[in-house]
Amino acid sequence: MSLVASYSTILDARVKKIYPVVSPTVVEEYSKYSNSVTWNQLQYVMTGVTGLAMGQVIADGQVPASDAPIQGNTKTFTQAIFTNRVRLSKQSYYYLFTSKNGAKIDANIKSQVLNLKNSIVHLKNYYAQSIIANGASTSFSFTPIGGFQGSVTVDTTTADGVALWSASHTREDGGTNWSNTTTGAFSFANLLAMRALHAQKKDGRGLPLMSKLDTFMFQDSSSAFFLASSIKKTLENGKYPGATPGTTGSFVDGNPTASFEIIPLAVYGGSGSSSIQWYGFDSAMVNENYGFQYVESMPLEISDLREDFVGNLDLIMTATLYCQFGAADLRGWYYSTGA
Repeated sequence: MSLVASYSTILDARVKKIYPVVSPTVVEEYSKYSNSVTWNQLQYVMTGVTGLAMGQVIADGQVPASDAPIQGNTKTFTQAIFTNRVRLSKQSYYYLFTSKNGAKIDANIKSQVLNLKNSIVHLKNYYAQSIIANGASTSFSFTPIGGFQGSVTVDTTTADGVALWSASHTREDGGTNWSNTTTGAFSFANLLAMRALHAQKKDGRGLPLMSKLDTFMFQDSSSAFFLASSIKKTLENGKYPGATPGTTGSFVDGNPTASFEIIPLAVYGGSGSSSIQWYGFDSAMVNENYGFQYVESMPLEISDLREDFVGNLDLIMTATLYCQFGAADLRGWYYSTGA
């Protein structure tokens, strides 16, 4: 709780300028690589089902075998409560914001330093980023940055019960397991390698998935991000990226692969994505069937600032949101540890 003593310098009559030390803008980063679902129940359940296998060739008079779709695996998203609360003593609020002669913080700064919406957006961004960064395990411990509460254990499995990033994802028809994880720092050679590996993926009946990695994610302003930006521009110019991009050289070969889009991930640190991890996905498979899902059962609610009336005259304001983030099927994705 914030008391008058917490703001002794601000309340000093000699202080003429007060400024907010906050992010100028906060965007919903997770929405750039996930599908949003509104579902007004505690649990959201996804179950896959395959199509038919490849057709048959029979001789005259033979009876064709019968086929049927196969039910796949099930993933349950259980809603969590995302919340934050601001609490000020009655006196500190009065002298900081409302007194005729003593108010030190104007309405513009007040809206920034008491912005519960931005606080929750940061939480969602960091939560989602931590899930993808720690997806090589089946769960991890998540702790909000600067939070006042403890940690929570977060599930990081897909519908088949293995980790988000795994070489042991099962196929619905019992065929060969498929992988969406590899190693190696980002480079042009590893870009080609990841795309080649992705092209080998099959659907639930062993037919080609027909998917292409057209979007890649890196920690913003990391070496991998800068290298990817250089390679992207080179490919868009129809040239073959050299072994050492940015150096003078001649280009005699056309580019062997298509360019791509880049999504920079905010540098949260902690359990967020590192400077060497990188991710590729098919943007056409970011939908209600594939990829990461942001499931929301109750939109953000922010209460008015009001008196607590529990033993003192504290003023409190609370933001509450019911949501969850995860993935049932990551067939359209590939991940590299960067190591």
